[in-house]
Amino acid sequence: MSNTTVYSTLFATIHDEQKPIGNIGRGSHYSVLRAVEWLDVTRVPLKIPQIHDFAIIWDEDHDNRVMEVIEQIYIAGLLSPIQFIGERKGFLSVVVAARFYFHASEAELNSYAKAIENIAQSSDDPWGSEVGCFDRSPGSLHQCFNIGIIQDEEAKVINYLKTIDNLWNLGTKEYKF
Repeated sequence: MSNTTVYSTLFATIHDEQKPIGNIGRGSHYSVLRAVEWLDVTRVPLKIPQIHDFAIIWDEDHDNRVMEVIEQIYIAGLLSPIQFIGERKGFLSVVVAARFYFHASEAELNSYAKAIENIAQSSDDPWGSEVGCFDRSPGSLHQCFNIGIIQDEEAKVINYLKTIDNLWNLGTKEYKF
């Protein structure tokens, strides 16, 4: 029997780190959660649902309050493009797939970022928010910008996120029986 933490009744926890491992940021560590998605990564409705694996990047305080915000994002239909999400120093960082980021128009991106901001601001302890981008394509360093999800050198943060993605193949994908 697994001792994996259940953070939400809406998501399954498939990997969980309760404390920092290694030396990145100020105590960074992560969990990977899985949801059922009826929208693809570009937020287009699907006829058959997919699974969606995404990572929560925790800082040293492992603030579980981020789960309420993630649940609201999911219920609002905004989760499907998210690869990484985390709260650090009262700020919500949402890192979406490059496919969504570069597929959407500027107006759509602004609307998406505003919807995320409204959710982050509506919590009992309102947070600021930001939207970054992650591209798993080889040599895509210039298309990865993760804003402040981890306080460390940008190249180190991108390598950390790419390692997590390599281990878990984050994002939406067909469910295989």
